[in-house]
Amino acid sequence: MIRLTAALFAAATPAVAQIAPLSFEAGKGLPLAAGQWTYVATANGSVASYDSHLALRCDRTTRTVTISRVAGPPAPLTIATDTMTRTLPAGGRVLASDPLLDAIAFSRGRFLVAGGSGG
Repeated sequence: MIRLTAALFAAATPAVAQIAPLSFEAGKGLPLAAGQWTYVATANGSVASYDSHLALRCDRTTRTVTISRVAGPPAPLTIATDTMTRTLPAGGRVLASDPLLDAIAFSRGRFLVAGGSGG
């Protein structure tokens, strides 16, 4: 459903919380979060993880993608790309056809994530 190969901007740095309101342009000056993407196929889809920062889980059965922090309980996340900013509710589940996923892909995988907990 979605394949990410580029870096994630400052997934857990305190500087993200200081950007008000969160915007992709304002976040361009932030350092990239240390880490790299890994991809694992699962029985019902796949999981792409950015180290201990973020996970994108694709479920073919329900045709959904869940975007969440790796550590901590489910919490709302704000995702900012160069064309769209959206806050997802706790759980972060979107339909596979959601325009947010296109915005992430068209921004060449570079996007900001704020909120939630975890490192």
